[in-house]
Amino acid sequence: MGKKVYHASHFLHTLKKRSNKRYRKLVPRIADDNYRIKSHERLHGKLFKYWKSRHSLFSKIDSNQIYMTEELWYSVTPEVLAKFLAKFIKACLPEANSILDVFCGGGGNTIQFAMEFPRAYGVDSRMDHLYCTAQNAKVYGVDDRIWLKYGTWDKISKSGLFEKMKVDCVFASPPWGGPEYSKQNVYDLESSLQPVGVTELLKSFFKISSNVLLFLPRNSDLHQIARTTRKLLGPTAKCRVLYVKDNGYLKGIVCMWGVAFTNYQEDTTLVELNEVGNHTDNESSEQEEDKEVSSSEKQYFSYDIDG
Repeated sequence: MGKKVYHASHFLHTLKKRSNKRYRKLVPRIADDNYRIKSHERLHGKLFKYWKSRHSLFSKIDSNQIYMTEELWYSVTPEVLAKFLAKFIKACLPEANSILDVFCGGGGNTIQFAMEFPRAYGVDSRMDHLYCTAQNAKVYGVDDRIWLKYGTWDKISKSGLFEKMKVDCVFASPPWGGPEYSKQNVYDLESSLQPVGVTELLKSFFKISSNVLLFLPRNSDLHQIARTTRKLLGPTAKCRVLYVKDNGYLKGIVCMWGVAFTNYQEDTTLVELNEVGNHTDNESSEQEEDKEVSSSEKQYFSYDIDG
């Protein structure tokens, strides 16, 4: 495992040792601590609204040791949501030891996973994002539990690297296409999701683990989720969809596959998360693949992570 991934605790040292070319490309970008966030220094323009909410991204941002690129300001999972997801997965998979975070970005989710699991793997196609994850993990004291892999998911998936490892769960918050995603009435998960559509993405994840979670835009097309679930897993397969709110505001949806998630029942472990409902899609026949599911056939669950 050590030769394939970078341990977050020794990220730069290991990178320089194994790939001096990649190291030399990264150094100019991180020179003078360009990515280190000085919390008191106001950002302007399109990043101002994200700067105002900076404490929701990382609670330790005032330490002035958090690192983010410009893109990460609007793509990092808010800490309260990342913490909720990690605790929810742990409650469903109490015996799990490892989790894979595809498209880990600045480590918002990866760090919280490392709080709950002995091993957390993070994958990203940008070396500067992996550097930010490694630096941020140190601030939270979990860098010794995180291993990072550089590359595009397409190439990593084809290599079969994580199929050879014991990974108990795969999580991904794939790029949604930037803030513009919210302007779509219905978000097309095949044409808008990056770098590939939801069907190909799930197909690669199911090769690694049957326990899969996707964090997707709140306006995602649920009929695409239903059709893809039946196409890949069969006519009786289930997918549970959670609508996650923060202080009453819908942040997105979490789609979950795997018996541990679809059969999960309310438990006192998650009482503080204020469960008020869920939606499980389960069509019984392949002939109904394209059938529109009426609202009366749905049960909705919404978790307000702020209570």
